Amino acid sequence: MTNLQIISDNAADRATLSVSSQAGGLGAANLLTDIKGQVWRAAGTSATLTAVWPAGERIGGVHLPFCNLSSGATVRVRGYTWATDAAPVFDTGAVFACPALPLGVWEWGAPLGVNAFAYGGGAHGRVWIEPSHVVQKLVIDIVDAGNTAGYIEAARLVCGRSWSPEHNADYGAPLTVLDRSTQYRNGAGDQMVDRGTQHRKLSLSLSSMTPQDREALYAIARGNGMARPLLLSLYPGDADPLLEQAHQVYGRLVAAPAMSTPNFLRYATQLDFEEI
Repeated sequence: MTNLQIISDNAADRATLSVSSQAGGLGAANLLTDIKGQVWRAAGTSATLTAVWPAGERIGGVHLPFCNLSSGATVRVRGYTWATDAAPVFDTGAVFACPALPLGVWEWGAPLGVNAFAYGGGAHGRVWIEPSHVVQKLVIDIVDAGNTAGYIEAARLVCGRSWSPEHNADYGAPLTVLDRSTQYRNGAGDQMVDRGTQHRKLSLSLSSMTPQDREALYAIARGNGMARPLLLSLYPGDADPLLEQAHQVYGRLVAAPAMSTPNFLRYATQLDFEEI
């Protein structure tokens, strides 16, 4: 899997979620909000998430875009055609969720969780799945025995069918860390800072879309607009896990994209996303 992947319709929002354990009131409902400070927290370093739908869903990926998983964490996803089935129709086995030093592990401390999500901290756990099966139930097993926090926590669950263009995004897609801190000078001339939050902005161009890709992306732009977030991964499954980790964004379009026709039966657009 090399071309960018987008999950624009989060099937998790239609599911009934349950968890094997939770700490206090930090339950599964927090995985369905877009507020990073509201998390599900497991009682230990292993847990199971279960999603059940009234109708079948096609799943191409399962993501935890704001979580405290370490580089040794594994995720196993099993899909069941019917919610009552005993045997899964697919099983990913245990795969590394974020096989790199997670973003937000600073030199002076251990991996940070929800307290750092608003400042660029945390990790992005993911499993990509060949979307060839329609399922009514997903079982997601998470194991992170080496997590120094002693528990697993995540702010959002994203899963659903993914879309990928035939021709990948152009080279040069800039990734920017937007820092809302403000600098000023006090009366003595010292530089002072009012610390602000941080989030990422990812911009990319698609300059050689086929008619089918134009239609699919136009449907995403119309359906999600600037209101509904989506999951975008520019380097899914890349050999450089840090590159993949940095370029996975759960966010919203910051402007309506314009579609142009630079060549016969070839279409182009510019997309700008900001992390929620």
